[in-house]
Amino acid sequence: MSDPTTEKPRPPSVPGSERRDFFNEAMREMLRPFASLIERRITPILAALEQIPEQAERLASGNFGILDQPQSWLSPSLPPRIPEHCLRPPGAAPSNQFESLCTRCGKCVEVCPAGAIKLDSGGFVAGGLPYIVTDTQPCVVCDSLACMQSCPTGALKLVDRREIDMGTAVVDHHQCLRDQNEPCTLCLDICPLDDNPTALFLSADTGQVRVRKTLCIGCGLCESRCPTDPRAITVIPYSPPVDPIVA
Repeated sequence: MSDPTTEKPRPPSVPGSERRDFFNEAMREMLRPFASLIERRITPILAALEQIPEQAERLASGNFGILDQPQSWLSPSLPPRIPEHCLRPPGAAPSNQFESLCTRCGKCVEVCPAGAIKLDSGGFVAGGLPYIVTDTQPCVVCDSLACMQSCPTGALKLVDRREIDMGTAVVDHHQCLRDQNEPCTLCLDICPLDDNPTALFLSADTGQVRVRKTLCIGCGLCESRCPTDPRAITVIPYSPPVDPIVA
């Protein structure tokens, strides 16, 4: 039996809740130097997470902010689409003269009733000279021949509509609907040279669309009207002379 007079006093017991508070405080003191570092790391992540609902809503509504603006800061750095081929406006002087005569004044662009003539001031397309892309907007061969009438330098010379030579239509018969037993005549119907002799006609032997090269002025109306993809009839600019009738 122990002697109560010689037994050492025991330390007072500490409740469990007080021990937890003690250790929690100690841990906070130890982690305090890292708090600012953690905050700097996690704040951008939290900010990004907060923007997700807003970005999702913008995408769903089709509003892309600055990308919706035609004059955004991105525009100057993006060149226009370079077409596979482009035509010079009707009445254009020969190649060795057109470049020196044209001053890029833009008069032909202003008066074109169809908006077919374009001018790229950056020089990415057609060297900065006036041009026409037939698969976007062909020449409609307007009654006033406005572009030729308005040119102040002679780069575009006023000629009869049958003397216009922007290019020549060429038919891909494998792509043409008529070779698939479809009675399509859209290209013939829209051709502005529809009086005898016509620039486009149907072969009496095969029923295929044929082109009279010496008459085709290369306006591109037939190409724009063709319903196939890719188009079965396209205009090739300034093609060299070949037989009067080409397939």
